[in-house]
Amino acid sequence: MARKTFKTIEADVDAGTHDDRLYNKAFEGFRATFRNRLLPLVRHETPILASFQKRIRTSALDSYFVWTANLGTHTFFMIFLPILIWFGNAELGRNVAFLTASGVFWSGFIKDFLCLPRPLSPPVHRLTMSPSVALEYGFPSTHSTNSVSVALFLISIACEKLAPESPARIITTIACVVYAVSVVFGRIYCGMHSVTDCIGGTILAYLVYIAQWTFKDQFNALITSDSYWVLMTIPICLMLVSIHPDPMERCPCFEDSVCFMGVLIGLLPGSWLCNNSEYCNSGLSSSILSTQLGIFGILFLLLKLLAGVACLFVWRIVCKKVCYYILPPIYRVFNLPHRKFEIGARTYKSLRRESIHPVPSVLDFQSMSGNMQDHDHVGIQSAIDLREARETQLLYRGDIKKDIPISTGTKFSEEEVYDPTSLLIIEDAPLRYDVDIVTKLIVYAGIGMVAAYIAPILFQFMSLSL
Repeated sequence: MARKTFKTIEADVDAGTHDDRLYNKAFEGFRATFRNRLLPLVRHETPILASFQKRIRTSALDSYFVWTANLGTHTFFMIFLPILIWFGNAELGRNVAFLTASGVFWSGFIKDFLCLPRPLSPPVHRLTMSPSVALEYGFPSTHSTNSVSVALFLISIACEKLAPESPARIITTIACVVYAVSVVFGRIYCGMHSVTDCIGGTILAYLVYIAQWTFKDQFNALITSDSYWVLMTIPICLMLVSIHPDPMERCPCFEDSVCFMGVLIGLLPGSWLCNNSEYCNSGLSSSILSTQLGIFGILFLLLKLLAGVACLFVWRIVCKKVCYYILPPIYRVFNLPHRKFEIGARTYKSLRRESIHPVPSVLDFQSMSGNMQDHDHVGIQSAIDLREARETQLLYRGDIKKDIPISTGTKFSEEEVYDPTSLLIIEDAPLRYDVDIVTKLIVYAGIGMVAAYIAPILFQFMSLSL
């Protein structure tokens, strides 16, 4: 079945900010209607958010919300979840991993389906450690989805396991509320999302949470049973990757979804294998944090942590290099499919080495250095910005007109006629699994397997070696 896409546009603009006529002709039907209903809300909020930022911004709040934003990223969870599985509660770690993967996938699905922009800059100032966020669409907020769903799940666990008067239950509830509010409000404060984006992310978070909480017993039984049904995770995750909608612009949401689907492909079967292995189970049991641990026990746990992280580093580096060595020749010979915005297989000569970074890929330590001014991004970044700039100029002269054409340059011509739909072309929809995507699936599936099965076996071996 053919799909509509458009040729690369030279103007480097934010995702979702090209001329509306382009999206309307490409999407049509329900997709275009839904986008057109939500777009005015996002546009209307832009000057309100700019005024809000101007009134309340301080250097202390800038630092707080920029740093707490990291706690809602999929990167944070990719680092935190293995540690939770190894040294805390493997069952809880699996549930949170599945919850986070669901949030990342479905928020990315909706983002690429609707292609709604983030609040425009200017007038909004974007405070972020990742300058590439402009490549992502705005609705719904993935940060909001992750933080709220995880907070709700942890509060529910605390209420189920702990007595109402328990200090641990009260502390857990307060900590989760502060965490979720800091991340969600921080997205608005930092100019990264509109209120509409965060409301959408929060609603999605509740749906993901309620589904996970309702079926958590069945989910855990799938891991602890002798049945092979857990292996259905593999085709289901591959199917979800296949149905992910095509965005209008290059957007990293699909890659994020692929990474988490890969993690589930390795994590769930790996957990099932570990549960059916006494040796692996013993490795997890020997690593659980306890108040009875002495100095030697704590040092030994730190040694296990280093060993586990080293396994992840080695796997990612070696597997990536092997995949990039083996897969391109195969794709060249058979001219296997490539994704939109990617080159055809027959033209492969080399691959971008930065497509999968060494562990942890999620933290750009260079971007986390420097002062807060380095994280403040503002400027004309879209055709919409240019249109608004021109309307402002005409309004100032008292000569504003309707249907002003949009240009990707800085000079405007009153007689200029621009039809953005001429950029649309019809092409056959290729399969998703090009070299980069297959490599990501293999690498991240291996990470899930290492975290759930290989590392606990290593921990048990280390314990028996003492």
